[in-house]
Amino acid sequence: MQMIKRLAIFLGFLAAAPLTAHADPHLSGPLIQSINTDFSRYRGGEQIRMFVTLSNSTGAPFTGTVTGTVSGRGVQVGQPVSVAVTALPAGGLITTELRFPSSRTNWQGYLVTLVAADQNGHQLDQEAGAFDLSTDWWTYPRQCWVVGTYTDWGGWKPNLFGTPQQDLQSLNAYHCNNLQFYNMLYRWHKPWTDTLSWVNGDGQTISTDLIKRHISAAKTLRMGTLMYMPIYAANYGVSPGFTRDGSGAQLSWGMFTKACGSSCTVSDLLKFNDKIAYMDPNNKDWQAYWGQQAELMRQRLGFDGMFIDTFGTINTALWNWEASRIIMDTTYSTFLKTVQGYVNGPMVLNPAGSYNEQDLVQSGRETYHFVERWNNPSDIGNFGDFLTKARQVWGWANRTPNNIGLDWDMGLNKTLGASKSCSINGGPTACTFNTPGVLYQEAAMLATGAHHAWIVDGQQNPGDGARFISNDDFPIGNMLSPNPDMVQGEYDYQTFGVAYEKLLRLNISASAAAAPSITSGATGSTTAAAGKVWLFQNHRSGFDILHLLNYQQMSAASFSDVNDNAANAAAPTATGALQVKMYYTSGGTLGDLYTASPDVNHGAPVKLTYATGSDASGGFITFTLPSLKYWDMVWLENGVSSSDYGTP
Repeated sequence: MQMIKRLAIFLGFLAAAPLTAHADPHLSGPLIQSINTDFSRYRGGEQIRMFVTLSNSTGAPFTGTVTGTVSGRGVQVGQPVSVAVTALPAGGLITTELRFPSSRTNWQGYLVTLVAADQNGHQLDQEAGAFDLSTDWWTYPRQCWVVGTYTDWGGWKPNLFGTPQQDLQSLNAYHCNNLQFYNMLYRWHKPWTDTLSWVNGDGQTISTDLIKRHISAAKTLRMGTLMYMPIYAANYGVSPGFTRDGSGAQLSWGMFTKACGSSCTVSDLLKFNDKIAYMDPNNKDWQAYWGQQAELMRQRLGFDGMFIDTFGTINTALWNWEASRIIMDTTYSTFLKTVQGYVNGPMVLNPAGSYNEQDLVQSGRETYHFVERWNNPSDIGNFGDFLTKARQVWGWANRTPNNIGLDWDMGLNKTLGASKSCSINGGPTACTFNTPGVLYQEAAMLATGAHHAWIVDGQQNPGDGARFISNDDFPIGNMLSPNPDMVQGEYDYQTFGVAYEKLLRLNISASAAAAPSITSGATGSTTAAAGKVWLFQNHRSGFDILHLLNYQQMSAASFSDVNDNAANAAAPTATGALQVKMYYTSGGTLGDLYTASPDVNHGAPVKLTYATGSDASGGFITFTLPSLKYWDMVWLENGVSSSDYGTP
């Protein structure tokens, strides 16, 4: 990518800006309030438009420049681009625009280091933006949730939302690139009704117009849109019930708790709650019915495809209408095979934990791999399990030319979110997310190759930019409020995930080199453990990649509480310099060594010096890592000239 240095003029006051920056996440510096782009992803060769909103809290008028410097995999790309700002008064607000050319690459992320400096060149603020050059939204899935099409939650009318365009632009600032439209079904087995609005089976009102406006806004931002519909749910406790509502759904398609055969009644169905019963997802008639209903909804409202939900592990003995035991081992693969004959669009299926996950992945029918991960020993028992799951899925999928994208749904502070003492539940305490718990989870997910799908449209408070899932299953209702440091941290981590996506998420495999180690400065471990710095190493074409995650101040209880339910995970103490020994993959030509962290200068890369050596375990390098807080990534160019990432 070649840059041409240019000087732009600022675009004027916020009201005239192309993006409604007041809805974007507010960052914590004295000048740069928010950062956004015109699209969630770009085609190679397009111009990148980046909008930087300045809110002057320096206490004095600001005259100077905002300068953006682009880098890819640590290498500066082209020349910096600047915009002039003249006499922005204290307390003043403007939105500036920087424009960057791009190369004709694909599936590559770029960091933009943004510096606000006065007219004497003194730096007053620094932040970062990122952009994604990708022709699709599923190689690097970054799913977020939409619920802003509800106008009534059964009597509660929340004041959380702006316009669809505002709310989705705010999700764009957090780098979302595809959206799950959660539970906008007329009935769980009958998603569509030809009206301007409808009351669903849970007594909640959904607007057809708002759905269409959200889909339109998503398309302008190049975000994918997926409609939520469970794989086996039918409303039975909602009058008139699925057997009598004219939908065509049949009792004989159900899953029954005893072998009653054709004498079974609704009371014999497996139930999720007092409104929802289970249909048999192995039943061919149910599969065909489901596919036809889903495609009807997709066509009428304009969704790209389907988000297929499940309720996780089924460990109850069940029978079908023929009184035969229902075997679920290949349910997900066979269900997808059938319904993809009816639904003309991409599909994602949430197994809700590890239940039948291998069958789903090996079916090869997912657009990308989404899982509602659970904090228990059967799924994610501690932070190290994220790496186990990522490597399992990549091994099962084994896709070419690009392996499958990963997106994990997991809330935080769930117990706290349910507490009656919290003001969101009518109590006296203004409960908030515990920022260390958030960043520990973000670091583990991103470092091991996944995006964290927990960001929801609407704002709990002005400046949050979005809401965040703090309950178990769904993003409806009040949630815990993020503190300003969490908003900044979450923005930095999501930005880092885009900027370095090709090193984090694409065609990554476990390194075959000998294990790395910390020789001084901290206690390292190649197994994730409380009280240690966890080191693990990956390889991709052209690079050896080392991750260091700091659990030195983490208790054994917090190490297994990846949701930070108790909201008391202790922040790590930043280390001093660490001496590191890192073995490298043989056969390549060594190049430069870099490190970056979302905890340091908002992810700006730093080139490191290193020494080489060898021993009985192979060739290695030794180097000094300046510091470690939550997470540092280190990458060594190794055969980069022949890599698919040779051009930054």
